[in-house]
Amino acid sequence: MAEAVGQDTTRQKILHFIKIKGRPAISDISHALGITPMAVRRHVLGMQNSGLLRMEMERRPKGRPAALCLLTDLGDSLFPKNYDHFSMELIQCLAQLDGEEKINRLFEKRKDHMVTRFAERMEGKSREARVQETVAILCEEGYMAESRKVNPETFLITEHNCAIAHVARQYQQACQGELCFLAQMLRADVQRQAHILKGDSECSYLIQFPAKRKTAREAKGKPNRRI
Repeated sequence: MAEAVGQDTTRQKILHFIKIKGRPAISDISHALGITPMAVRRHVLGMQNSGLLRMEMERRPKGRPAALCLLTDLGDSLFPKNYDHFSMELIQCLAQLDGEEKINRLFEKRKDHMVTRFAERMEGKSREARVQETVAILCEEGYMAESRKVNPETFLITEHNCAIAHVARQYQQACQGELCFLAQMLRADVQRQAHILKGDSECSYLIQFPAKRKTAREAKGKPNRRI
């Protein structure tokens, strides 16, 4: 996991300088921080390999083209963001303008959007494969999820992190939307077993698929014959 940007290490100072200046050249960083161009290049190369920086060549009236340093989206994500508070303020303003029912519809729409967004990844998959794919989706969304098979029809999905805890603490519709999302994605009955917002260390869901129907021969205790 990438570290947040402070002012301690040389690498952090370089990132901070690039953030302030936008597109500095190696020489600009060297002069500003008092370190050699070779040392700057070494740090920049390491951060390029880590996906934090990218280089762009700029032609100049005199001399050779200059290599400019730019932050990637990953590099920019190291700097402070206020998304949680921004999201909360938007939802609160919407509630003040249009009332609680609009908030319910908002979270229902978000759930529908997520189902549509990930539906293709469920197509043609077995029950167990759908559980595994759903866990992968939850991990991509920041929930640190894992699953355990209880029996052929039953699974337990556990989330070790709530990616939207700041919103969910005030709007329980977010939690209900998540439960409905899992039920629709898995095409199964889903019951919450543990809840971070209730004081548990994790959120967990019991996934119960319908029992597979037995054939007439199986119901009579006779195995199916293969021809």
